Amino acid sequence: MSYTAANHYVFEGDELTGSFDTNRLSGVAAAQLVLSGATLKSTEVTRTDLGYEIRTIVEQVHDGNSTHLLAVVPRVNVENEPVHFSSYAVLFTRRGNIAGDRFVHGALESYDVRALSGTALLVDG
Repeated sequence: MSYTAANHYVFEGDELTGSFDTNRLSGVAAAQLVLSGATLKSTEVTRTDLGYEIRTIVEQVHDGNSTHLLAVVPRVNVENEPVHFSSYAVLFTRRGNIAGDRFVHGALESYDVRALSGTALLVDG
């Protein structure tokens, strides 16, 4: 039996919601992420051995703290019905100091892992 790759994904979990389409008119996958009510800009979707990696910058301060988001969503094959999946996202925060890293006490990076659940389906057009 042969299945078809899903082309529309919707997911949510722990103050993060998102959706993305794998085949847009432009030929590039497009994603939209909302974290704690704020829509994140400049998302980038890449297909890797891990699935689809969706990356964006949440906050970036020159010579200061920066936070990046990586959501990893599995590739899903479907028949007729939507397929549910579990996944995760990681918020990477880097602590900085205008005077340099050596003036920051403790870990310079922290990682906040968030569980996601979602649905993948095949959308025509």
